[in-house]
Amino acid sequence: MTPIRTYRMWTTGTFEVTTSVSLDRRKSYLVTGYLTLTEGSEYAHIYISTVCHVSGDQVLCGVRDVSSDFDLRVTELLSSASSVTIKLKTKGGRHRAEGVVYEL
Repeated sequence: MTPIRTYRMWTTGTFEVTTSVSLDRRKSYLVTGYLTLTEGSEYAHIYISTVCHVSGDQVLCGVRDVSSDFDLRVTELLSSASSVTIKLKTKGGRHRAEGVVYEL
């Protein structure tokens, strides 16, 4: 496994923060992410919100913006994807998420 991208996202209050990573659709990847800070009585969660694939001359993106309020980490294998978007969604408090995208 070779790390190709590290990321950090942080918020204070009620926000949604995203980071997108371009991928080579001929390769496979492991996408990881974890909440590394949660302060306050409110909650935060991290999840994959969009995965895009190329089909012929079209880019098809699957929106996964419906997630559990209890997603504390992301661990997913992706293949044939051209990009992935990871989201940190918070309601109150201070929160930080960090992760790495690995090429397999």
